Amino acid sequence: MTDTMKSCYQQLNTFIDSYLATLNLILEERDDYELTEHAIDSFESFCEIRIEAPNYQRDYEFLIDRFTQLCHNNDPQDKIKFRYLGLRGHHALIRRTSGDELHNDIWKHMNQIIPSIVFNMERQESPCRTTTDTIAPDQIIVMTEKLTKDDLFSLADTILKDLFCRAHLNNIPACVEPLLIHLDEHNKWIPVDFPLFVFSEIMNSIKRYNNYVVIDLLLNHLEKHLEYNDPKYIKTSVMNILRQCLVFAATNKEAGSTIFSGVSRLLKCLKKSFYNGAKLAGTSTSQRQEEKFQNTVIDGIRDFAENLPDFQMMEIMYKIITSLPSSNQQYEDQTEHIRETNFRFQLLLLEIIQKIAITYQSTQHDETKSTQTTFPKQLFDPLLKLMGTSIAEIRLIILEILILLIDKRRYAHKLRKIRISKDISQLNLSIITKTTHLVDLSFMKKYGSKFLTQLYNCLLMDNNTKDIFYTIYCLMSLITFEDGDKDIIVDMIHFCVNIQTRILKTSDEDSIKLSTTTCYCIHALIAAFFNLISKSYEITTFSQYVDDVINHREQCTPYLLPPNAFHSSTRENSSKHIPKECLFSEQTILHTLKASDYDISRFKRTICYESEADVPGGENHDEIETDDSISSQLDLHNEDKQEEIPHVSIHQILNSNQNHRFIKDFHSKPLHELKFLANAKQKHVNQHIEQVLNVRYSSKDNSSNNEQLRMHKDKFHYPELFIN
Repeated sequence: MTDTMKSCYQQLNTFIDSYLATLNLILEERDDYELTEHAIDSFESFCEIRIEAPNYQRDYEFLIDRFTQLCHNNDPQDKIKFRYLGLRGHHALIRRTSGDELHNDIWKHMNQIIPSIVFNMERQESPCRTTTDTIAPDQIIVMTEKLTKDDLFSLADTILKDLFCRAHLNNIPACVEPLLIHLDEHNKWIPVDFPLFVFSEIMNSIKRYNNYVVIDLLLNHLEKHLEYNDPKYIKTSVMNILRQCLVFAATNKEAGSTIFSGVSRLLKCLKKSFYNGAKLAGTSTSQRQEEKFQNTVIDGIRDFAENLPDFQMMEIMYKIITSLPSSNQQYEDQTEHIRETNFRFQLLLLEIIQKIAITYQSTQHDETKSTQTTFPKQLFDPLLKLMGTSIAEIRLIILEILILLIDKRRYAHKLRKIRISKDISQLNLSIITKTTHLVDLSFMKKYGSKFLTQLYNCLLMDNNTKDIFYTIYCLMSLITFEDGDKDIIVDMIHFCVNIQTRILKTSDEDSIKLSTTTCYCIHALIAAFFNLISKSYEITTFSQYVDDVINHREQCTPYLLPPNAFHSSTRENSSKHIPKECLFSEQTILHTLKASDYDISRFKRTICYESEADVPGGENHDEIETDDSISSQLDLHNEDKQEEIPHVSIHQILNSNQNHRFIKDFHSKPLHELKFLANAKQKHVNQHIEQVLNVRYSSKDNSSNNEQLRMHKDKFHYPELFIN
């Protein structure tokens, strides 16, 4: 029969149905191994013949059933041989039909074929595949010819790779879903080694641009186990596999928008697990299992981000920070337990961002990267808003994240402590020799006002710890060093002077209440910052003045200098009165900067401070940049100075208030009301134009000319921009 089929392959369609019917009868002999082997050999020869006009109505269902039975054969003596024949039959059928897009019969039976393959892969252990090279179908065919009859595992592995290598986009779910069901029903998720190996083979065999389909199916399966709250905690194993698949996709540059949406789904799974774990006892097994799952999710997101380019890593951080629960959403009916859980979940997400930022600094970040690339506006704004939150732990993490992202020259570890260095060269800061990107300067001049606004709020928090002050000092220094522009230096000095003025007035103001401890720490921070900047940039006159103030403090008020300011024992014995010589005078600073050719006119810029929401997604959008000064939005007035206010300044203030009212109306009033106001104003303008034109026309004596001018006026069409 086999010889007849091979010799008459051109007329195969005439007797192919009879051939398959005969083959079915032969395969019904279940115990005759030799006859079954001949039937499989004949079927493999049949599958190798190319049919010019295939019959798409032909059904192979009986053969698939018989091959599946052979794959699960339990004959005491020949089960391995029978299983080997069943796998060969499945493989021949896959090679016969999977390459034809019009023949969908084979994909309907994956619920039988996939379990048969995976069942025979379980019998041996194999190290997890780590290569990222995709295998071609022709390579798999060659590998099949070299296998021995006793090597079930290798044959099953080869068939699985061949199947997924041939699978198109729409056929992948038909192959993966039976695999997931098989692993569920037979409890093969734990230990994770075997399913991890299977999916590594799949990811290495599948077309790389289809990786996201496997990841999406695994996410669906993970969410299903989260809904059922499975007691076996299969979700941790599923997450481990998903983690490897995400890393594989990122390594092969196939992390598209669909995979990024998977990160958002992982964050939702993390949130659900976190809140479920918060309801459990702290020492229970369930609680420990939930924590294990959460750590796996965190590691998965971090490992995925590690293998992404810069801009995609920033996108991951943005997705995480926008998923933070807002502290403004703490309603009165919430219990203390819920508020504590929200707070701990916020810290958990911020720690993920911090881990990604550490990776970004160590693997991706260098001096060639601009600040504009590091801080897209979508990420920069929520980070700054969180910097002004009232929760000290969150502020500290946000400051650490900003330092990691800004520190391109690896100076942070040298600036971690607030100290007065007499010899600044000991810090080994090669500041003057470093070049500054023009993009960085434009970035700071555009967003620097927002940065100092939130830094102002952060400094004036009375619950600031020693670590927070150290981190703020490091961040201020890095901002100045990374830009290295004279205008930025002047703005930072101006900011510090105004902060000093503000904390000296806190005792007389009810809006800001700072303890003596916080005020002394701020004084010490400002002194250390002035000392560092003046000596680093060799501003001689300013540096001499800073040294004079520091010397006076050492003699009269040592509690205003580091490290004394941060020691509680020193502060308890300190006096509340601070001599004038121990404070920095704005007039003296102006003279010293002017002597060093710095633009002191930036000290005269209008300063306007507006508080913002302390969390991402806040409702306050009244942010107006009046100029390029990085302190232009701060309400930091030096109330000691008394000077005459000229008419021009009053006019500017009035104009500024008018602009504020206009912006406020634009943000608060509905569209139809704004349109009504615009139309009313336009009508008023049109009336004035009509009056001017009428006076012009009435001055003409010639009535005919007047009539022509009037007709010309009536035909004149104003641009729609000035009408609607």
